[in-house]
Order: sequence, then C-alpha cells, then structure tokens
Amino acid sequence: MKIIIYKIKNIYINFLEIKPKIISTIIFIPILYLLGWILASPIFLTNLNKDKVSLIGTIFTFLIFIFSLPKWFKIRWGLNNTWKLLGINTINRNSECLLYFLRGLFLASILISLILIPIVETNWRYWIGTISPEILINTILLIIGVGFAEELIFRGWLLEELKNQIGLKKAIIVQASIFSIVHIGSDLPIWEMINIHIGLFFLGILLSLIRLKDKKSLWGCVGLHGGLVGLWFIANNGLLDFTSDYPKWLVGPGNINTNPLGGIFGISLMIIFCFLYLLSLKNNIKSLK
Repeated sequence: MKIIIYKIKNIYINFLEIKPKIISTIIFIPILYLLGWILASPIFLTNLNKDKVSLIGTIFTFLIFIFSLPKWFKIRWGLNNTWKLLGINTINRNSECLLYFLRGLFLASILISLILIPIVETNWRYWIGTISPEILINTILLIIGVGFAEELIFRGWLLEELKNQIGLKKAIIVQASIFSIVHIGSDLPIWEMINIHIGLFFLGILLSLIRLKDKKSLWGCVGLHGGLVGLWFIANNGLLDFTSDYPKWLVGPGNINTNPLGGIFGISLMIIFCFLYLLSLKNNIKSLK
C-alpha cells in the first residue's frame, strides 16, 4: 500500500512540473473529474439513479481537489498557507468572514429582487407561495455548497493560478470566460446561449472584483454566487410559476428553470455593478495584486 501511495505522489509531482504550466492548469480539473467518476463507479452496481451517482462522483472530485491544493501551490509556485492564499481564512475573526458572506448574500437578494419586482407587479406569473422542505433544503445546499465549491475553483484556485502565469487583469478576464463557458447547456438556441455566456462572463468579472474589494477574502463571492443560484431556485420552484408569455429580456432564457443572467436586464445589472466595483477599486487595485 505504501508503494502505491508513493507512486501516486510521484505521478502527481511530475504532473505539477509539466511545462508550459498552462497545460497542467487546463487538464487538472478534467483529470480530477475522471478520478471522481472512477471512485464512484462501484456505485453503478447499486440501485441509485444516474443523477445521484453523478452527484457522488462530483463530490469525490471536489474532495480530491481540496486535498491536492496545498501540494499544487507549494510545488508549482513555492507558496505555503494555501487557504489564506485562496481567501478562505484571510480574516482573523470568524465574524468578519460571516460579514463578507452576508454582504454577498444581501447583494444577491438585491439583484434577484430587481428582476422579480417587475414580474410580481404584472400578469407574467402565477403566485404559488408553497415551499416544501425538499425545496428549502435544496436552496440551502445551493447557497452554501454550490457557492463555496464553484468559488473555490474559479475565484480561488483558477484566478490565483492564472494570475501567477499571465497577471491579474488578464487572469480576471480568462477565468470569467472559462466560468461562463462551462455553465452553458446545449439544449438552447445559439442566441440564447450567447446571452447566457455574456451574463455569466460579467458575473465572473463581478465576483473577482468583489474578492479584491474584500481584501482577497472568498466569502463575499460565496455569498453572492450561492445567493443568486439559491434565491432564484426557490423563486422559480416554490414561489412563482411564470406564464408562457413571460419576457425573456427580464426573466432570461431557459425551459423549466430560466437563467435571469441571460436576459438583457440581468446582463445590464451585471455590467452596472461591475462598473461600480471598478470605481471603488480604482485607487487601490495595484496594492491588491
């Protein structure tokens, strides 16, 4: 067993030392995803449905990702204290971490409210107002789980990795592009996918700016990202049922679950908030590199 572990470590170290470094950056997550699926493969023999097996494989992937991060930054860049680098424990007091998270969640509630208020005041929706325990649990998991996992990957690992290779400004743009591309489904018309791509791109920019504004803490990003996903989920699945003639420029494209960031209104909100955060960072962004 020790020999196997030793060989795995050597393979991992050799992988981290691949040059140019951008190659290992590109294939790192796909390889981890493959490993996660391999670990989850015995579960295929059980009676679990494919969605649950897929979720378990994703959880395995994320756990491998977390455990591999300290070695990643130490071997590639000679950097220690990984969790401080990624913005997990940059703040000494837990109350300040919570404050950043709640502030991000509050911003998410503002953005969702700006989209929902015009809908509630029109005939484009039916009021349901019923939130089942399952929907509530899913909402909490989306806010905490998806928000943390995706922010650790994109605004944590990927942003820091790209910053070390191409600089901060280019890294912000590239990670936002990757973030938007991996979230686009293939079951929508091309023009709707482009709109979603644009909205998610500016969301990726906004989340990066928020991290810089929060002194590199990741928790404000987690609050905003998780809040947007969770609050829209509960509105779309427990509170409202949109009519067939709902305006896509406001609600966004989609079939069962729409994506408000793919609507013209949602994209405009992202651009406005990006501009506001850029103005607030104008005087001190150099010190944050």
